[in-house]
Amino acid sequence: MIKKNIKVIGSGPTGSLLALSLALQKCNVTLIEPLSDSELLKRDKGYAVTQCTRKIFQDLGLWNNIQKSSFGFSSLSIIDDVISQSVLVRNNDLKSLNKDQNDIGWVVEHKLLMELLINKINNNEFIKKLNFDSTNDADFDFILASDGRESSTRKKWQIKYFKSLYKQKCISFKALLNGSPPKRAYEIFKSQGPLALLPLSNNIYQIIWFSSESDTKSKLEMTQRKLLEKLRNELPDNIIPRKIIGNISSFSLAKAFALPNLKNFKNILVGDSAHSFHPVGGQGLNSCIRDVYELSLMINNYENLSNINRKFFSLKFFLNRSVDIISLILFTEFLVTFFSNKIFILYPLRYLIFFAMRKVPFIRINIFSVMTDSLKRYNFKNEIG
Repeated sequence: MIKKNIKVIGSGPTGSLLALSLALQKCNVTLIEPLSDSELLKRDKGYAVTQCTRKIFQDLGLWNNIQKSSFGFSSLSIIDDVISQSVLVRNNDLKSLNKDQNDIGWVVEHKLLMELLINKINNNEFIKKLNFDSTNDADFDFILASDGRESSTRKKWQIKYFKSLYKQKCISFKALLNGSPPKRAYEIFKSQGPLALLPLSNNIYQIIWFSSESDTKSKLEMTQRKLLEKLRNELPDNIIPRKIIGNISSFSLAKAFALPNLKNFKNILVGDSAHSFHPVGGQGLNSCIRDVYELSLMINNYENLSNINRKFFSLKFFLNRSVDIISLILFTEFLVTFFSNKIFILYPLRYLIFFAMRKVPFIRINIFSVMTDSLKRYNFKNEIG
């Protein structure tokens, strides 16, 4: 195998994982990141980790360490608050390929994940970090950009980018909650938008709260006491919010999709720089990690690709990932538009969906599989490195 020289732009979770996966193949990786390590740790948020992502982490030799820093949940309560229907997904609702797992998903805090990835990068002989890009693009076999939703590289490469903003916005914070059964996550569909509760420990939850722009603005102007009172009114009766922990952040929501680079087929967008969709269902980081895995497999297998696939490499990657990405955009769009409203004519169908999920395990298992498994089935047998 010919050793490749690769430049990775951006070292958030996606770029860091991409650099490490390429280093496993003994590629020479130049990682460009203007932020210091301490600045990269600052985001105060948690990420949902699906079964597919767990297997990718295992294949990259990272799961044992990541699992120690994450919190697993063994059940997920999905609630339609408008029509007062709910369904509980447990670990026996996992498909057979995941039946060995006690947990149906995990939540890892950004800081803990980044500490692990930064430590691995700083001790990897195949990765060179630069705070300023003084390199010559001609020296690299591939240039991979993972510099986020507002990617400056995407603009520099003049890649066509389709973006549509949602009318909803989101606030996110950690809170101490009492009364929930242990190791349970929640996805609650309200008329103005979803409300997700992701457990970070037995009583500490990441709150991800979607609503209209005006309602979000109103929440941000509230005292913490008032915000807790409002949250209390939105939660199931058994859950009592006690305290907000840390800072409250807010962000806008968009669905977006970038076309492949058709000017230079070795220049590729990865993760949030290439796509984004509504965070309902916690698919954001998971889709980015599948980008990383697919691209790493393709680079690892580059010499075995046909001449046409090597020549149009970025297009081949785009096509390999497009079904998954488009499906996620459509799936999350459906969840938000179908369940976050008070359109009376939809109530019978919403009731029927919840009734079917409660009563028919096959339906419940396959709907949950859309959220936790990749549409593409990988072998997950140390295919990289």
